[in-house]
Parts: sequence; structure tokens; C-alpha cells
Amino acid sequence: MSVDQIQDIEVLRTLVKMQLQESARLKAQLAEALTQLHAKNGPQAEQLALQLDKLQKQHATALKQLFGQKSERSLRPGADGTARSPQTGHGPKEQQSLPMEEVVHDLAAEEAVCDLCSASLEEWEGQFEESVEVDFIEPQVILRKHLRKKYRCRCGGCVKTAVGPKKLFPKARYSINFALHVALQKYCYHLPLERQARELSRRGLDVTSATLWDYLSALYGLLQPAGERLAQHVLQQAVIGVDETSWRLLKSEQKGKSKVWWVWARRCDDAVHYTLDPSRSAETAKALLGTYSGTVLCDGYAAYESLARANPGLKLAHCWAHARRELLIHEADPRAARALRVIQRLYLLEKRVRGRPPDEVARLRQRKTRPLLEAFFRWIDSLAISPTGELRNAFRYIQLRKQPLLRFIDDPRLDPDNNATERVIRGVVLGRKNHHGSRSERGTQVAALLYSLIDSAQLADLNPHDYLRQAVHAALDGIQIPLPHEIR
Repeated sequence: MSVDQIQDIEVLRTLVKMQLQESARLKAQLAEALTQLHAKNGPQAEQLALQLDKLQKQHATALKQLFGQKSERSLRPGADGTARSPQTGHGPKEQQSLPMEEVVHDLAAEEAVCDLCSASLEEWEGQFEESVEVDFIEPQVILRKHLRKKYRCRCGGCVKTAVGPKKLFPKARYSINFALHVALQKYCYHLPLERQARELSRRGLDVTSATLWDYLSALYGLLQPAGERLAQHVLQQAVIGVDETSWRLLKSEQKGKSKVWWVWARRCDDAVHYTLDPSRSAETAKALLGTYSGTVLCDGYAAYESLARANPGLKLAHCWAHARRELLIHEADPRAARALRVIQRLYLLEKRVRGRPPDEVARLRQRKTRPLLEAFFRWIDSLAISPTGELRNAFRYIQLRKQPLLRFIDDPRLDPDNNATERVIRGVVLGRKNHHGSRSERGTQVAALLYSLIDSAQLADLNPHDYLRQAVHAALDGIQIPLPHEIR
């Protein structure tokens, strides 16, 4: 049994006396050993020094057992003026953001009996065995009755009624919180409306997916101005990432048929804006980026390259992750394997400067990365590859995009790849997989807006529910809806 588990005061008092006696004995031995050490020289002195070191360690151990901290886990940040070091390995994690609820457990009357003499046990005031568990309280759907008080004047000429809760639209039966829950379940956690309706039915609410959709559509009507401002904010940044992926527009009037649409993502560090469009053409790219002045980080899609030729203010920075993928399918070839090792070296250099100030990033890239990649391109130019070989296409992809691939070296704001945009758009891809796209063009508009606001809130380190609630209330109050990065 450890000292922490002993509840009897007398037992603890006895242990303390024993530890104090042991400490006094060790102190006396230390003093005697020090005296002998000063009086003698040679081998005897060396043996006494070893004995002294052993006694000092025993003394320190005894003091720690008596007065030392038994468990580092019980330390709190700032309790002793120092921050707690990060926890490593296994063991429970502290959950400081969760509320603590105390639950007191009593002995049943038939169990509150002494095992020795069968007398009734008395409650030991203030003594508990403590343990903490993480619990989950299942969400509930409730009917909340709002009673709005009425006031009247004795003159009989005036009656006023207290203001009730805000509604998404007049006479809306479901609350704003309910609508936000549905939106987050679909566009943040990718749960289709039909599945949500079944889950709500299990909780006692009889509701159809059509009703849930009505509230998503109402949210879109309120929040649409925020989507327009979000697009403007992204296009005002000096560096943006762009990517696109497919989306399905389901045709309910033609069973079994659907049409491929495209999700276009434009991302900066603290926001992302999605546009759903039926085309992946250069015309769509021009509509989204035609007036943009800055650097676009993207893959090698030809629409971006034609756009850069038409717009002198737009510069392309291509993605080394895409270049690597072109080579991966040929990694059995020694030439592709060598190229992949160069790219691996590039990323090792980038790892060294991650999180450093821009000037340090620029210096290392000029000193290390530029010579590495310039030598890499000279080596590619010297290769003799069969014109009909598939490996030639992979190297040709890299050769044709040399300058955009090297652009990140001169601009510390740029990453060597577009992975940040691909990570953001992953949520849209999961949603597409789970609910198979949209049933109507209105559905594509709602999806684009809510994905944009929810993902931008996450990029700005905000709770999406809290942000959407603030945005909805701003819209209902008739004031400008704040963007996530504006309230971060």
C-alpha cells in the first residue's frame, strides 16, 4: 500500500516518526564519514568517499519519501510557478476544457456494517476514494414551450407582449440551434439528411429529410452575403492555393442519371471559398481568377496555365507533390528512383525551416534548395529517354513546369506543394462520398456556402457551431456578418 492510500492519521504519524528517525541516523553517519574523510588519505579516503556518496543518496531518498511529490500527474500548470512539461506515453490525458461534475456514492444500508463486530458503520466526514471518468450524456431533442408574458394598461388602450426567441424565418417550428446542428452534421461530419432523420426518429422526433433541407435552405438565404465577402477576402491575398474536384448533381426527374459538376476551391491561410460549377473549363477558371493579381499555387492543369498567359498579374507556382506522383508509378526505374530521392531531400530541407521567420526560410532555400534543384533539372536535361517510354512523360511534366516549380525558392510565403489546399478540400470529398452530391442546383449553392463557412471557421481556429450561430444572429439583426478570420 502506498502512502497516498493510507487514511488512518495514527498510522501516518507513526510512518513520519520512523522516517524522521531514519533521516537523523543517516545525517549522523554522514557527519562521521565527513570527519573521517578529512582525517585520512590514500585508499581509506577513497573508500570513505564512496561510502559518503552512498549515504547521501540514501538520505535524499528518505527525504523524498517523506516530503517529495508522489505523482507528477497531480501537478497543475503554474502550481509551483513553472509550466508542466508535455505528457508523453500512455496514461489519461488531462481534460481541462470539460466541466467537472461530482457524484457522491453511498453504501447501501445492509452494507454499512462492520465486518469484524457487525456494528453499524458511521460516515467518515470528508473522506472519499476519488476517481475521475469521462462520461457521455446523449444529446436530447426537446420541445421548448416559450411563454411570452403579456402586459396591459388599465386604460385599456395598450397591450404589449415580451419578445420571444429569434427564428430563421417567421413561424419556424425548429430553433436556430437545431438548424445549425443539421448543417454541421451534414457539411462538417458528412451525415446525409436521410440518416439524420432516422437518428432523430430514434430520439423521438418525427421529422422528414425535406424539413431538414428547408432549414438548410433558410440558412443559405441568411448567410449568402458572407460567402460573397469571403471570396473577396481570399482574392485579396498575395498567395492562394487552388484545386478542383468532382461533384454529383443528381437528376431526380431522370431516375438513375446524374451530371458531373466541379468543386473549385480557392484557399488562403485563414479562409477557403468553394464554388460549384457544371464546368471544369478554362472559362470557369477565368471567371474565378481572371482578375486576380498574385501567386496561385496549383497543379499542372492546363486551364491555370492558359489563365496565367492571359493575365500578366497572375503567377503560377506548381506543386512538387504532383510532380512526385508522376514519378511514383515508375519508381522501379533507377532514374525515377533517383529523382524521388532528390524530392525527398527537398522535403527534408523544408522540414528544417518549418515555422521559422521568412528571412531564415529564404536564406536556407537560396543556400541549399536552389543548388539542389538546379542540379536536378540539369540532370533531367541530360537524360536520354525513349520518346515512346512512359517515364519520358513524367520527366516531361517536370521539365515543362520548371519555373513554376522553382518559384517557391524566391518567395518564403509559398509552400513547395499545394497539400494545404488538398487537406482542406478533403471534407468536401468525404461529403461527396457519403451523400453522393446534391439533388438540385440550389443544393449545390447551399453546399458551397456552408462548406466555405465551416471550413473557414476551422482554418481560423474557431468552433464552427459558435461561428455560425454568431453569423446567423448578425444576419437576423441586420448587421454585417463577420467572417471567421475577423473574429479569431
